[in-house]
Amino acid sequence: MKLKTLFPQLENRTEGEREIASPVFDSRKAGPGDLFFAIKGTQTDGHKYIDKAVAAGAVAVVHSDDVTPIEGVTYIRMEDPQEALALAAERFYGSPSSKMTVYGVTGTNGKSTTTCVIRDMIEQMGGRCGYMGTIAVRYGDVDTKPNLTTPDALEIGDTLAKMAAAGMDSVAMEVSSHGLAEKRTDGVDFDVAIFTNLTWDHLDFHKTMEAYFEAKQRLFTRMKPEGLAILNADDEASYGALKAVSACRTLSYGEAPEADYRFTDLTMSGAGGSTFTLRVSAEANGGEEALVPVRTNLTAKYNISNLCAAIAALHQTGHALQDIAAAAVKIRQVDGRMEIVENDLGLDLIVDYAHTPDGFEKIFEFVRSVKRPGAAVFAVFGSAGKRDKKKRPVLGSIAGENCDLLYLTEEDPRDERAVDIAAEIKGDLPEEKVRIIEDRYEAIETAIRGAKPGDMVLILGKGDEKYLDRGNGKDDWMGDEKAAAEIAAKLAAERA
Repeated sequence: MKLKTLFPQLENRTEGEREIASPVFDSRKAGPGDLFFAIKGTQTDGHKYIDKAVAAGAVAVVHSDDVTPIEGVTYIRMEDPQEALALAAERFYGSPSSKMTVYGVTGTNGKSTTTCVIRDMIEQMGGRCGYMGTIAVRYGDVDTKPNLTTPDALEIGDTLAKMAAAGMDSVAMEVSSHGLAEKRTDGVDFDVAIFTNLTWDHLDFHKTMEAYFEAKQRLFTRMKPEGLAILNADDEASYGALKAVSACRTLSYGEAPEADYRFTDLTMSGAGGSTFTLRVSAEANGGEEALVPVRTNLTAKYNISNLCAAIAALHQTGHALQDIAAAAVKIRQVDGRMEIVENDLGLDLIVDYAHTPDGFEKIFEFVRSVKRPGAAVFAVFGSAGKRDKKKRPVLGSIAGENCDLLYLTEEDPRDERAVDIAAEIKGDLPEEKVRIIEDRYEAIETAIRGAKPGDMVLILGKGDEKYLDRGNGKDDWMGDEKAAAEIAAKLAAERA
């Protein structure tokens, strides 16, 4: 591929004719004919590795700082090589995002559920939709584990190209604040951008809530004019600001009276699912308001909100409300998200990814609405090492107010001690309210063994993740759902 294909501004310049084998930003992966992007990251500066990349065969370099030229190498100075990489990656892989309908979902909580719901309902309605996010990369028969929620720009371009080649007509992407701050998705041609909510998370990276929200806004400020932003009318922290900065048309969802996709008359029955009336505004429905009865296997108010965001996105991209409502009846279980573990112990046993203060508030709101009279509530969780420490006692306080007993355990402690993290979570909670059990499997087993029929046991923080990040790196972990199911089956057999 010629340089001018990646950088149209080189169209009539001699250097634009140079052939490029592949774009790279890691000098260790550079090879003959490659184009090296010297990116300034959080850990190091790519400018330090230009000579190494050239020695490996790179024939062109994108840089922002002064460099000492090497004969025979083409140098392209750009203000922001990181943004340039994202745009070049999309072009290198044949602009795959422009060949599909792309739904981008960002926000603190709800990204995985919303994107997975979009994919499942599209496929129920006869479409072919890929998914890229925290849980997996999925399209057709492909189902692989991701390295990051939003990978680097080259991996995004490669994956989108494979999805398009496999016949996907759409893709639902989780877009993380890290990915936005590092401009990994700047080359993606998003058709719909969805915002779920703005609450406390990732302050170890962003440092302030203002910087965190600024990163999230990038998805909306870079939308094409003909695109659509779908905003949460119930989220006071984000709604007005995003409506003001979005570069495209906006619509909203939620319980608020002004929501274009408003859910009312919500009835939940725990594992039995939920029913509600969806009120679609005239603006969102071609000039005529619509009322649609919806029945779904999803439960918890926050999941109904996520569902409404998905419904809005699908309706606005050409799907009929009646077809969408039919698809909502039985949505495929989202891995590790409000996952009810069937058991013969008579327990309400739930696995969920909740790991932020807002996530805890929402799941315990659900618990209060469905727990059986007189039932006890137990929670098993921890908090990640080398991440925001300020949230640890907040998680403990929220759980302490809503549970009879907390089992604090490891949750990716990294180079910290799980027992030290647990002590920070415990904070001022009374001793009788907390048990600290470092081994996660043992903590889950102890909680289930201590519960009586009718009680509720929540296993929080890891969701469907199949690893535990300890001091020496990531160790294999069977997963919370599998661990809970295995333990419950073992205890049921013991008690039979």
